[in-house]
Amino acid sequence: MGISASLALLPALGVTVTGVLLIVLRARRRRMVVLGIQYLCVAWLVALDLPMGVALARLTAGVVAIAILSLSVLSVEREAVGAGVSGRQPHALTWVAGGLVGVACLALGSSGWGGLPGVGRATTIGSTALLGLGLLQVGMADTSLRVGLGLLTAVSGFDLVYGELEPSLAVTALLGSVHIGIALVVSYL
Repeated sequence: MGISASLALLPALGVTVTGVLLIVLRARRRRMVVLGIQYLCVAWLVALDLPMGVALARLTAGVVAIAILSLSVLSVEREAVGAGVSGRQPHALTWVAGGLVGVACLALGSSGWGGLPGVGRATTIGSTALLGLGLLQVGMADTSLRVGLGLLTAVSGFDLVYGELEPSLAVTALLGSVHIGIALVVSYL
């Protein structure tokens, strides 16, 4: 494996780490920062196989979704401070579940999904990690924000592979609007 192939796996590892951190972290603001890093890694993965304009469109949709969720988080935190509510610490089982699913997704993604045409190895690894960790987060969620972050993570995983199989402008716009729509619904809830 050459140095460029090793560098291509960095964003795949990045989305795995950020997916686990989104499950484990309790601080809402930190989760927004981690989600931003995750969208950067997703854009990097997209840029490996598609034009830079497509990667920037995906990153822009992610930034808009984060902005919508951040406004909601700030509003909720103001109410929580006024009510004297404090956050809980993550349970050890959360770390174990996130780590196990992350490692399993890395191993499953390395197999290449049966050789999908035009989809790189780093993309399949990253997509598998995003899908698996996003679904785990939805399953372990106790608030609407956690469900939303899990859905955004899982949709990003789907977006990676489907966007490479069908890289048209209409699909890019539709998938970007799905991210923004999920953020709007979660913000409303």
